[in-house]
Amino acid sequence: MRIPYNISKSALQAHQHKLNHVSHNIANVTTTGYKHKDVQFSELMHNAVTEQDVRLSEESGEPSLNTGVKLAASKNSFAQGGLTQTNDPFHLAITGNGFFGVRNAEGELMLTRDGAFHLSTEGQIVNDRGDTVEMTEAVPDNLLNTGEVSIGKNGEVTVRRDGQATTVGQISLFLPPNHTAITEAGDNMYRISDGVDLLNSAGAAAGDFGMIASGYLEGSTVDLAQSITDMMMSQRAYSMNSKVMQSTDEIYSLINQFNS
Repeated sequence: MRIPYNISKSALQAHQHKLNHVSHNIANVTTTGYKHKDVQFSELMHNAVTEQDVRLSEESGEPSLNTGVKLAASKNSFAQGGLTQTNDPFHLAITGNGFFGVRNAEGELMLTRDGAFHLSTEGQIVNDRGDTVEMTEAVPDNLLNTGEVSIGKNGEVTVRRDGQATTVGQISLFLPPNHTAITEAGDNMYRISDGVDLLNSAGAAAGDFGMIASGYLEGSTVDLAQSITDMMMSQRAYSMNSKVMQSTDEIYSLINQFNS
């Protein structure tokens, strides 16, 4: 007797998860390097139809009753975002599968696709949180403040002063063995799971790491039109399941009245 309730309840929970994810995607439609999230659902266990239950036909084989749905997976889609030119040499975008590495205040290496970097007062390349961009070698403080800085496709950082160009380091790109090895950590950052060995572009061919485009930023992969459509469909489905639960309650109330 509880199956109709459980089916409607699980559907309400599923569509609430969907609405939460779609809302999060829409809120990040303009976030640099943001990768939209997809959700997948799966059926719960089936209950076999017993001899006391009514079958739709004798040829139905071994029928069963679905008991609802559940959230099966919630994952980011790491498709390439479009590039927007900014002409800021410290704005970097990756064309490929790699990630920038940044060190937070605790010294932890985090991954990100958000390349909206700038030069700090100490002459280090940092993000808006003050996390330092990971390079093949440490650049002395204020060295990048002494001339015109350019960043090549392979991440090489060059300072030109007095007509002389000097390569002072190389920005590293990182690649996890698979996307399940990293988890969202907020602020457009990804945390590396314990025991995971990252591939590093330092001294390696571009390959799957990709290339760096200086003066560009990667846009969000959120499809606003599709997200709004998904939200409307989920809202309608949520409303329908609410009505189903209400109708089920009314039917049970009538049954109880007849039995009393």
